[in-house]
Amino acid sequence: MKKFILYAGILAFFFLTSCSKSKVNCKIINPLPNTTFQLGEIIELLVEADAKNATVSEVQIYLDNVGYENSMAFPFNFKIETYNLKEGLHTIRAVALAEDGAKDEANVSFIIAKYESPDFVTFSDGKLPHGWKFGSWEIFSPGFDDDFCLRTISAHWNSELSTIKTSNAVINCIEFYVKDDIYNWTSTEISFCIDSHEIETIRLTKSWEKYTFDMQPGEHTYRWWITSAGSSCLSYLDAIRFYKK
Repeated sequence: MKKFILYAGILAFFFLTSCSKSKVNCKIINPLPNTTFQLGEIIELLVEADAKNATVSEVQIYLDNVGYENSMAFPFNFKIETYNLKEGLHTIRAVALAEDGAKDEANVSFIIAKYESPDFVTFSDGKLPHGWKFGSWEIFSPGFDDDFCLRTISAHWNSELSTIKTSNAVINCIEFYVKDDIYNWTSTEISFCIDSHEIETIRLTKSWEKYTFDMQPGEHTYRWWITSAGSSCLSYLDAIRFYKK
C-alpha cells in the first residue's frame, strides 16, 4: 500500500509538473507560404507569439535551419535579407519560448527567383552589358555565384571599368564583390569612385569580399580600376547591385 501511494505520488508530481507549463502559440503572419521574392529583396517577417498564463520571453528565427536572429521584445518583427541566397526554395522557422520553458514553432517556405532587374549586374549571360566601358576587363567564368564575372589582367594600362547609371529616389546603396588571384608578394588594390570622388581604395584578397556604399539618387558615373598590383595578378569583380537599404 505504501509503495502504491509512493508511485501514485510520483506520477501525480510529473503530471502536475508537465501540466504547469504554459501553452505557447507561434504563428508566422507574413510572408504567406511559397511567396516568390527577387534576389536582394528584404522579407518583412511578422511573427505572432503569445502564451497562456505566461509571457513569451524570446522568439528565435532560423533561415534554412541556421540561426538568423532573435528578439526578446514585442512586436516580433524581423527583416530577412536575401542578397546571398541561392535561387529556389527556402524555409524560415520561428520558435517562440515562454519564461517557464514551454515553446512552440511555426514554419514558412518562400521562393527566390532569378533577379532580372537592370539594377543587378551579374554578367550571367556571358556578355558585356550595353553602355559599360570595360577597358581591359573581360568576361570570365566561374564568378561569385558560380556563373560569370569580370576579370582584368592588366594592372598598369587601361584597367578602368565604368558605367553611367541613373537611380531614382528609392535607390540609395551600391554593393559589389571583388577578389584577386595573387601569384607574387604584391597586394592588389582597386579604387572605387562615384563621379569624381574616390569612395574607397580596397585591398583585395583571394576570397570574394562584399563591399557596400551609400549613394545619392540621380545620375552618377561609377568607376573601378586597379591602382596597385604586381605583374602576375588577376582581379575579379561581380554581382554589382543598386538597391534601397
